[in-house]
Amino acid sequence: MEKLKQMAAVLLMLTASTVKTIGQTQAPLTVKNQLIIDSQGNGSGLKFTGLNSSTSVSTVPAKVLTLDTDGNVLMGNMPTIPTIPVGATVWDLSNNVASTAAGSVVIGTGVTIPANNPYSLYVSKGILTEKMRVAVGGSSFWADYVFDKKYQLPTLSKVEKFINENKHLPDVPSAEEVSKNGIDFVEMQATLLRKIEELTLYTIKQEKELKKLKREINYLKKK
Repeated sequence: MEKLKQMAAVLLMLTASTVKTIGQTQAPLTVKNQLIIDSQGNGSGLKFTGLNSSTSVSTVPAKVLTLDTDGNVLMGNMPTIPTIPVGATVWDLSNNVASTAAGSVVIGTGVTIPANNPYSLYVSKGILTEKMRVAVGGSSFWADYVFDKKYQLPTLSKVEKFINENKHLPDVPSAEEVSKNGIDFVEMQATLLRKIEELTLYTIKQEKELKKLKREINYLKKK
């Protein structure tokens, strides 16, 4: 009976037309078991009941209570949960970072993940870093084989023909392909290095031909 009297006194104080302030002149307010504040049954009230340390947290998008910088309790929207692979379960969610049971991490929102989930990290907006090191699957993957004597260097006439027909370099994806599928960073770096090494070989070859022409010109001048 004494608890009922205490609860009735609290409800009367909180729902009275004239709000009374619980300040420094009164003892701290303690309510055990439950506290219900209802705005005449229209669903806009506040209700706490049956909570304990084992109460599970729901991540279903809904309204949640939050604190502002002044310490006020406000009603807000549940943050949008990042998209995760179909069938994967979220085992950790914090500040728009979702780690999944499938072994992937999603940072940010609006990330579209392929059904087969081929990667371990998905990031929206991009990554800013001062340093990055990317591992390569083996030395054969890199483009030093261009300098091997057995490498068949394409003739410039064939390269020109390909460019005229396709509007991009051989073995380099077109703008349409990149827009659709993106690029493999390591593979693209290896491809660009191969093109640089091929250009180096073309330059060396042209320099030899120029030197030969100069010798022939000088020989003809002496006659």
